[in-house]
Amino acid sequence: MVVEDDADLRAVVARALERAGHVVTSREDGARALEDMEGGSRYDLILTDLEMPGRTGLEVIRASKDRDSAVPVIATSGKGRPVQVALDIARRCGADAVIAKPFKLSVLVSLVNRVLSGERPEDTESIEELEDGDVVVIMPPDLLGAKLRQSEG
Repeated sequence: MVVEDDADLRAVVARALERAGHVVTSREDGARALEDMEGGSRYDLILTDLEMPGRTGLEVIRASKDRDSAVPVIATSGKGRPVQVALDIARRCGADAVIAKPFKLSVLVSLVNRVLSGERPEDTESIEELEDGDVVVIMPPDLLGAKLRQSEG
């Protein structure tokens, strides 16, 4: 499911993911996404903007993880928020990865495929600053446990 309040970006992202072979449901805000989840809809992955009017992406992340912690969530961050701040907020809410806006569609599709395939770093988040400024962060499956192991070692 793609949750994005910018209609143009939502359509472009959905189209790119569909061309990559994914079946996509799109929602224009967190409230609609939460209604779907409360109604029993299931998704293989949720891609959500963090900043939306009304119900935010943070609420979508929390609700998704409360419902089924195995469903990966990718948060998108933009509107001038530093990536590290978005990472920290998304991490605390349970996101599996973060991608900074603006991003290339090819980078987003690659990230979706990587997360769906189960790719996760072992002990610390993987921060990738790609050519042309794209930034992608992938969290370990058990970030708190990984941080505790790091402090013990």
